[in-house]
Amino acid sequence: MENSFIIENLLQQSEGVRLEFKAKPDLDTIAKVITSFINTQGGDLVVGIDDNKNIIGVENANNLATELQHKLVEWIKPTAPISVQPIGYKRKDVILISVWEGAKKPYQYKGTIYNRIGQATKATTADKLPKLISQRKQSDFNWERMPVLGAELSDLDTAEIKQTIKLYKEYKTDAKIDDVEDFLIQVGLLQNGNITNACMVLFGKNPIRFIPQSRIRLTLYPAKTSGNQFIDDKMFEGNIFKNITAIFEYLDIVYGKSLTVKGLTRTDKPNYPVLALREGILNAMVHRDYNSIKGFLQVSIYSDRTEISNYGALPDGITVADLKVEHHSILRNPDIAQMCFYRKYIEMLGTGTQRMIRDCRENKFKSPAWKQKENTTTVIFPGVSHNRKNEGTTKGITEGISKGVVTKVEGITEGITEGITKDVKDKIQKILLVLYKEGGLRTVDIASLIDIPVKSLERYIKQLRDSEIIEYRGPKRTGGYYLTKKAETKINQ
Repeated sequence: MENSFIIENLLQQSEGVRLEFKAKPDLDTIAKVITSFINTQGGDLVVGIDDNKNIIGVENANNLATELQHKLVEWIKPTAPISVQPIGYKRKDVILISVWEGAKKPYQYKGTIYNRIGQATKATTADKLPKLISQRKQSDFNWERMPVLGAELSDLDTAEIKQTIKLYKEYKTDAKIDDVEDFLIQVGLLQNGNITNACMVLFGKNPIRFIPQSRIRLTLYPAKTSGNQFIDDKMFEGNIFKNITAIFEYLDIVYGKSLTVKGLTRTDKPNYPVLALREGILNAMVHRDYNSIKGFLQVSIYSDRTEISNYGALPDGITVADLKVEHHSILRNPDIAQMCFYRKYIEMLGTGTQRMIRDCRENKFKSPAWKQKENTTTVIFPGVSHNRKNEGTTKGITEGISKGVVTKVEGITEGITEGITKDVKDKIQKILLVLYKEGGLRTVDIASLIDIPVKSLERYIKQLRDSEIIEYRGPKRTGGYYLTKKAETKINQ
């Protein structure tokens, strides 16, 4: 029962449209309030704190939280993501119930629609109902609900859908689902016989075939700035669930782990704030603007920081400053967000940015910073850097060079690279590729291009000169290194 800092943040605010405190766990009253939150702007209800913010606490918080979630999910129609968390605060237990604003309004509890007006929960009157219905219709025409032309059920990853069904049944215990198709219809991802955009992003076998802007790019740079050189440049082109798994398998390698031994116990600790990066990347996936063909999601890892940038400005009413505190969570892609919640990728609604800040501090990193420029939102993690500072660049060097040339360069070095480490062999091959691409470079120029210390580079150059693979041409001060005619002939033949 962690996350006491969230309760601390909520206690600094006044009850209103999005916040209410309840001293006792009255199920009927709680259900009405939660329904009104979903029909209005979303919000948080804390059980175990009275109107004067006195900490009363609740007994058997874990069992009560489980009961509350099951009852709320069963009673409130249609089904909405409802997060119920027991939290320890000042030696007592309270329960935090959080919801997003719903995308399928109007929502009802026991046949009655409730709305939030200031601090009050009110049954919706007949004159308010048309507005809620209009909002429901409007949500049905957003990008997520649009059909993917030409897509069939065979284009979807059935295994991922079945895993989602399994977890959805744990969440909604009274769910009756006949098969994959029935599930997609129930959750709005299959409409009028058509696979929706959201469905393809979530479950597509090859989503970029239909939605090319859904790909994610991850680039490692050798220094503090971007440029023409980079260590690695990867594209992740699967669905959201495949991508999040693949990205974090890769990040574990990129950032590395630290080994600590206490007594007989060995512990491997990642060299990065896992929860914060996970929240940051998932937030970008969920909130990005998929509607534009220009849309992108870029993860850039430098020698001193990591940046996550996605196409899509913050929603109206939300500022960069709001992200550091409890704020109104407006969903650009509610269908995608809901599935990520059911899959347990989103554990607590509306607290992601606060948890990112907390996780960075607990792991002794500086707090993340957000910036918005034009239609792009970026979160920056200072000090979260890769562990490949001295490996040099690879793809930046080979850009524009055919695979055949790269293979021949590897071939002409075989005689001088026998018995040496793979790392040294790679560096020698990079020197040759740089000189193939642009001859006449001096030692200091080559060193800067492939991020190898000059003294080490001089040793490799001597080996290459002695083997008559490269040569120095021109005056001592203004000349540079070139491939020998013999080497050029072998590569180009």
